[in-house]
Amino acid sequence: MILSGKCGIQSRDCTLSQGVMPLSMDTKNLHITDLFKNFAQAQQELLRDCQFEMRQRANGRFERLLAHWSYQTDSSVLRQALLDPYFPLGMLEQTVFADVDGMRFYINKRRLDLEPGLTEELEKWSEAFLRIRLDIQKLFDPETITCIPLDGKRHQLPTGQWCTLCGVCCQIGGVPPLPPAAVRYPDYWNTYLAGGAVNNQQLCPFLFQYFGEQRFFCAIHNIKPIACRRFGEEECRRRLVERGLHQYHVTHA
Repeated sequence: MILSGKCGIQSRDCTLSQGVMPLSMDTKNLHITDLFKNFAQAQQELLRDCQFEMRQRANGRFERLLAHWSYQTDSSVLRQALLDPYFPLGMLEQTVFADVDGMRFYINKRRLDLEPGLTEELEKWSEAFLRIRLDIQKLFDPETITCIPLDGKRHQLPTGQWCTLCGVCCQIGGVPPLPPAAVRYPDYWNTYLAGGAVNNQQLCPFLFQYFGEQRFFCAIHNIKPIACRRFGEEECRRRLVERGLHQYHVTHA
């Protein structure tokens, strides 16, 4: 799956070079969880405050992450998705790659038996993200479909509202994919919205991140499903409380 154009847009001043960095034995043996978190941390810092040393660090960690896949594997999807300023790196840190401490259980995401599944999930999230980005560009108006234009430029975030763009409400397995009147989703959007983007879907694939900040927004805000449109401040407060039952712990290696 190779996409081009806006779906692979990068922050204009903070792009990473495409050279392959030499790998040490230590980084070769790191778990996919640590490789992803190391890159996600550096890339989000780069997007927030582009500095030369940040670019070097993010570039090195990105190439180490890609080296987890064989060099015979096409990495173009990962390159386009993970370097996009709207890819939800921070949310994947909070969910897919975060340890889970429940009421009666603990899940360590660095378990070796979980590594193949986590690797596949990152691939599928990348594919879903790029597919949604391309659909928004081709089938809808990317300037108005969401509250934040998806043009690769920094825009003022919405203010004066109860929503703080924390993204917790979108840490869900799925919702009924019923669109508002006069809107029709592509068929596979229905699958994504209902929870079928990956096995054990933990967040909505339409949740995007804003340039490395801990701000997350709906990429289809103005045409999102009826169930999402009915989600209000009271439900938000209740969701924040319920989230504590299964707390995600984000740590960096």
